[in-house]
Amino acid sequence: MTASQAPTTAETTPGPAATASGSGRRRVDSWLLTGLAIVLALLIGGLMIVFSDDKVRSDLGYFFQHPTDFFSDAWYTLRDAYIALFEGAIFDPNQTGSASEVFTPIMGTIYTATPLILAGLAVALAFRAGLFNIGGEGQVIAGAFASGWVGLIVQLPPVLHLILAVIAGIAGGAFWGFIAGFLKARSGAHEVITTIMLNYVARFGLLFLLARPSIVAPADPQSSKPIHGTARLPHLFGASLRVDLGVLLALAAAAFVAWLLVRSTLGFQMRAVGANPAAARTAGMSVGGVTMIAMSIAGGLAGLAGTTLALGGATSYSITPNISSNIGFDAITVALLGRSRPWGVVAAGLLFGALRQGGAQMQATPSVQAPIDIITVVQALIVIFIAAPKLVQAIFRLKRLGRASLDTASTNLAVAVDNARTARIPRHVSAGALITVLGVFSLWLLGFSKRVGQKSLLQFSLPGAKFDLGSWGPGARPVVILLSLLVILAGVARISQRIPAKWCAALAIVGLVLAVMFWSIAGSASGLNVVSLLQGMLFPAAIPLILGALAGVIGERSGVVNVAIEGQLLLGAFVTAVVASVAGSIWLGVLGGVLAGVALGAVLAALAIKYFVDQVIIGVVLNVFALGLTSFLFNKLLSPHASQFNEPGYFTIYKVPVLGDIPVLGAVFFSGTIFLYATYVLVAAVHFGLFHTRWGLRLRSVGEHPKAADTVGINVARTRFRAVLLAGAIAGLGGAFLVIGAGSLGSFQLNMSSGKGFIALAAVIFGRWSPKGAVLAALLFGFADQFQALLAQAGAPIDPNLLLMLPYLATLLAVAGFVGRVRPPAADGQPYVTG
Repeated sequence: MTASQAPTTAETTPGPAATASGSGRRRVDSWLLTGLAIVLALLIGGLMIVFSDDKVRSDLGYFFQHPTDFFSDAWYTLRDAYIALFEGAIFDPNQTGSASEVFTPIMGTIYTATPLILAGLAVALAFRAGLFNIGGEGQVIAGAFASGWVGLIVQLPPVLHLILAVIAGIAGGAFWGFIAGFLKARSGAHEVITTIMLNYVARFGLLFLLARPSIVAPADPQSSKPIHGTARLPHLFGASLRVDLGVLLALAAAAFVAWLLVRSTLGFQMRAVGANPAAARTAGMSVGGVTMIAMSIAGGLAGLAGTTLALGGATSYSITPNISSNIGFDAITVALLGRSRPWGVVAAGLLFGALRQGGAQMQATPSVQAPIDIITVVQALIVIFIAAPKLVQAIFRLKRLGRASLDTASTNLAVAVDNARTARIPRHVSAGALITVLGVFSLWLLGFSKRVGQKSLLQFSLPGAKFDLGSWGPGARPVVILLSLLVILAGVARISQRIPAKWCAALAIVGLVLAVMFWSIAGSASGLNVVSLLQGMLFPAAIPLILGALAGVIGERSGVVNVAIEGQLLLGAFVTAVVASVAGSIWLGVLGGVLAGVALGAVLAALAIKYFVDQVIIGVVLNVFALGLTSFLFNKLLSPHASQFNEPGYFTIYKVPVLGDIPVLGAVFFSGTIFLYATYVLVAAVHFGLFHTRWGLRLRSVGEHPKAADTVGINVARTRFRAVLLAGAIAGLGGAFLVIGAGSLGSFQLNMSSGKGFIALAAVIFGRWSPKGAVLAALLFGFADQFQALLAQAGAPIDPNLLLMLPYLATLLAVAGFVGRVRPPAADGQPYVTG
């Protein structure tokens, strides 16, 4: 706006009446948007319900002869489904029994909503502090176990026992949240990476703890002993109704968060840090301190959600491996729908609780053939439409609905991550001391243990290799002692700053990994095959991670955060399986998977670039949408007709002549399916394209400074749109690999991406938004994954669940000790409005 066009102060300063009118208009817009979003989501969900009914689909065969049959059956199917949804969630008018039976549906909704509300508050609080807490799942698990452990181990009077168990649950979740907050505050480690890793550590840690004799139920190895009655949450309206004290705890937590954010000094600091960390620091606030406190409180709220699950009888008053039930991930959607405001989260939790409770009734109704997965799709669609008010405005041709969009503070991954709290002890001293301590522990626990008195056998060739390099079986003790001393020297060198930090970290990680390896395989007759370890590290373990990470790098270099990599992998895998099965061609299956990734990328691009929807919000919701859609179609299509729709075939492994016979390197780099070689080409092409072509210069410019790029004639929106589509194609290719690219017979399975998209996102940040760095990070994950699998085969004296934790613990160590502060592209996650 030029000076001549600038309005006067009187024109721009609204009076009290105008302010009140604007506020009231925004509230009306908000309620209208929510209502329209729910209507649209239910309409689309209704289409899925209609076309999932066998009779309705059969009516399509003679639609033009008798169209009334189709419309009549479709109406009755839809009517019965939504009546069952209402009766299961709110009230069943056909119920003529006791009062408790009449209120059973609504009480079930409240009971189901309770942990969703608490976990949603945990995510919302972190959002308001500028933190993206993907770790709700791990925090819920930590809280559930801590409260359940106190409930089954400790013997105390009723009220005291319950209070102690609840406090333990809050403390367990708070500690898990504190770890992520501490790592960000002290080392600058991105909370996305650390919370994702901590989710997996919590999951496998729970499995390890459940196997302990003092905890596991004698008759059921998949469950703990029952929690004592003195520690169980009491029912509020009698044992026949499920609602217990947990709902009051949820409401109290919402009131506490509302007071904290609006009325307290700490809440003001959280909101200030979330809105502008640099300004908050200038004002004298401790950004690192606020980060740690915010994540601790958020973790405590999620831990309380786990407490209501364990002590509230969600798993029959026992701790089970699946006690979290994905509450931590669903909470992200609840927080987004609730606009990161406490009472909004309560309302969103009740809505999603009603959909879950009623969805179970809908699925159980004989006249309705609608799986509960439709509810997941409906939840995702509600958030999508609320997050895109301009889209709703266009659909309903409304004149004005722009002020009702989601405003969840800083819900993007471009939140400055270099605001680490200044350490009282210099970083080189603290990092060096940590490395030294780890070396000493390795020397003491491993180097002088009885186990290393035997030999450790290493094999350097695969069976049937053209050149057999034989094996090596040194005594384990001297090797482990030497490696431990190497770690200690690396720590001393870090303290004295004689060697660059990255080399000290690399020496320490290599030394520790090798020390554990030699200790683990000591005395094993089969030992460990080094070639198999390196080969599995790359193919198949790292391939989908590399492809997903490349997709993330391209998108974020253009300024678009792609949290939807998980959904693109999953949808790409599903479409690949179906297309390859129906067409009888694995090549067409690959094309289908690529196009599926492009399609989801197009939705992300349209909503983020054209309708200015928060990119993290839409990414998270698209993941939920892809999970619900593929689960729905799997249950309705693939599972009952597997031979027709889920036998896609697979690519065979091809060994490159001559190169494939090179000892060690040949088996690692030149033996795999076509996906392995395509990955080589894509990595080289993406790196060259980004840093050595005009296209790459334009793409990076719109990600760093879109205004300047626009000034020199670059179309920012078009450049970003094309980048997101290309990224979607690469992620879809990664999804195709999961089904047909590993060199063995495969098929689509429910949620088969299994968090690989989130790990790929972590690899993007870990690799500092560079193709080479992202590939190295993906290889680290692949190495750790293959390493634990081979150690388990070698009979390592470590619980398998602890071995499964290794990849994630190694990443936490590397991120905290090596990656530390990272800087994303300057405009990453920020919409660009022309004009």
